[in-house]
Amino acid sequence: MKPFAACKGLVVIADGGLRRVLRELLLGVKMHDVEYLSDVGGVAHALRANPSIDLIISQNDVPGGGSIAIARFVRWEMSAPANTLPIISLGRDWTPELLQETREAGICEVIAMPTSLMAVQAKLLSAMDGKRPFISTATYRGGCRRRRSSKGHQGPFRRAEDRIAEQLNQAVEKSERRAIRQELQGERSLPPVPGMAAAAPQRGSFAAPARPRADEAEEDEGGDRQTRAVIDKAFVTARLIEQLLARLVTTTGAEAQGALTTAVADAEERLINLMALAQMRIEQHGCSAADIERLRIIRKSVDASAESLLRAHLSRLIKSGEDILSGRAGLSFNIGRAMQARMSYAQFLINVRGGIDMLDSEVKDAVKKAQGIVAQVKEIEAGVLPLPQFDTARSPKSQTSGRSGPAGR
Repeated sequence: MKPFAACKGLVVIADGGLRRVLRELLLGVKMHDVEYLSDVGGVAHALRANPSIDLIISQNDVPGGGSIAIARFVRWEMSAPANTLPIISLGRDWTPELLQETREAGICEVIAMPTSLMAVQAKLLSAMDGKRPFISTATYRGGCRRRRSSKGHQGPFRRAEDRIAEQLNQAVEKSERRAIRQELQGERSLPPVPGMAAAAPQRGSFAAPARPRADEAEEDEGGDRQTRAVIDKAFVTARLIEQLLARLVTTTGAEAQGALTTAVADAEERLINLMALAQMRIEQHGCSAADIERLRIIRKSVDASAESLLRAHLSRLIKSGEDILSGRAGLSFNIGRAMQARMSYAQFLINVRGGIDMLDSEVKDAVKKAQGIVAQVKEIEAGVLPLPQFDTARSPKSQTSGRSGPAGR
């Protein structure tokens, strides 16, 4: 992150009092290179005229649509990397609805006036430090909005739209309420009379079943049988990976090590697939508190497996891409789409690991290198393999007849 003194800012504020206050606050943090506008209309021209702007600060209700209009223009109308500019919205009046709409527009930070120099400095640091990854989906573009881990946070189930953390919390709360209810029922029930034998049910009376039905037991525990079976398999697979890795450390001989390495890779891929299946089933059916605990136990194994698979996958992707770029391998049909699909699988493994920030610098560099290679291969494919112009092409027969005149005359 650049120091504030070296940053260029664009401030869009119509209120003269707010502008004077913000100017003093920015001078307090040593930010001097600032351009001031009074409406949304001049933002597009200012950004195109000065592409080196590092930060936008806007009044939430500035004429022309407010800071939300500015954020939507920057995030959706400008090309990368300009669409990742940090945006801060400030104002005196905020409502819960306006705050929600502001966050959904991709604005990084919100400042409620009046404020202090320390608060402004903290907001600037949070918006510009680059620690939160930039998210680009079909419905949202902006900094990652996940700043805290909720209770029951799981590595493979980290994304908010998966609703996994919420469902895990509900399962824990349901188990706790059930335990309290059973304890209260036990206190209220009368103890059996000593010496009284169990009476046989009289005619016309209904005897309670000795055991609950299987579906009732499943519902009482939380989740369902198939979800529990998937988690069981994931738990067993995680233990198998630990055993294989322990054997790999003590095994000598290239052939035996190669066989164990292949077995570890297969088990790791199976574990990741099982966790993805467990995620889908938990979304639909939930799970019990015991299953939550087992998911926590194997979380380290899942993270290690995802990173190991990611390293191997990126290595193969980079190798095949470099062979194409160097000319050692040719361009096969739809190679760009195939490599993009492989890059999508790498992104899936990154998400399982917990995001790009959870990886070390070596893996991050490999991800960037693979992305660059895939982009180059797609560009080469687009230039080398154009579609033929069928409307202007002529058949060889017509070309031959056009060149040769009638014979024998």
